[in-house]
Amino acid sequence: MKQNNINIYLTLDYELFLLKPGNNIDFSLINPTFDLVKVLNKYQFKAIFFVDAGYLYALNKYKDKYLNIEKDYTKIINQLKILESQGHEIGLHVHPHWEDCFYNGDEWKVNLNRFKLSDFTKEEARDIFNKYYKNLQFHFINKIISYRSGGWCLEPFSFIRESMKDNGIFIDSTVVPGASYKSKTHSYDYRLFPKKDIWRFNHEPSIIDELGYFIEVPCTPHKLTQIYFWKKLLNIFHNKFKQTPNGEAIKPSIFGLFKKLIFKTVDAVSIDAQKSDFLLNTFKIVEKDQKYNFCIIGHPKCFTSDTYKNLDDFIVYIINKGYTLTTFSKSLSK
Repeated sequence: MKQNNINIYLTLDYELFLLKPGNNIDFSLINPTFDLVKVLNKYQFKAIFFVDAGYLYALNKYKDKYLNIEKDYTKIINQLKILESQGHEIGLHVHPHWEDCFYNGDEWKVNLNRFKLSDFTKEEARDIFNKYYKNLQFHFINKIISYRSGGWCLEPFSFIRESMKDNGIFIDSTVVPGASYKSKTHSYDYRLFPKKDIWRFNHEPSIIDELGYFIEVPCTPHKLTQIYFWKKLLNIFHNKFKQTPNGEAIKPSIFGLFKKLIFKTVDAVSIDAQKSDFLLNTFKIVEKDQKYNFCIIGHPKCFTSDTYKNLDDFIVYIINKGYTLTTFSKSLSK
């Protein structure tokens, strides 16, 4: 018998590595996504997939010129359509740096100088958002109602507010309350945002408006200790940390890394690799505090055996407590 009606959301950023995307999408995207779905299918649970629509747009741009790109595009569209047919939800994820990337016949050449929408003009950002949404929605039967900014970079919200409204997207799931980060590519600061598990807003996501058009479903925050990052760093030095042979993530700045090694870091609850070790304990804290929403994030490109084991353990626990995984379309409405 459940003690509290908690909406538990499993949200996945369906994207490649950003610094070096790599060429083997089976390894970094297709296979880990299907492996995740195998776990969910055991319990007939559904997830929310935030699809990097910029990557899809770039694939579409080059698929008529390169056969391998056409194959990648077809694999991804087919997988996403299977996910939708099985009851999983599709959300919009925008990494606008794809506007400045190109495929040279052998690999993707990445330019991260304009990583977030605010690196473009307001008019350009609006056009990018609209065309990415249109290109993504074209492939699906169900209406896309949710959005997540690439790299957590939501602000200034005025750059996308009207586009979200015009396209009927009323749910955002970008904010990680209490988190902040600034680098050459990223810029976000959610330290003064509401410390809540859900809220409505209208003009600014940092200001609660009970009659607001938009709903913020923040990624559930928790604190990673310095020990976690020291262990990670030592594992890298001793070649114990498994680096993927396909793709490379954006590296933190020296200052950003230093902060993680000295201070506790507010991070989103995740099923990625070793971060999944904290999933169940963090949920138990949320459960004890009688919160009503628990939003987990994950990236198929970062999945390891830890991911599937810890997720399975988590699901067994919530089933025994009478909970389930849900989606935005089932639990939220305008």
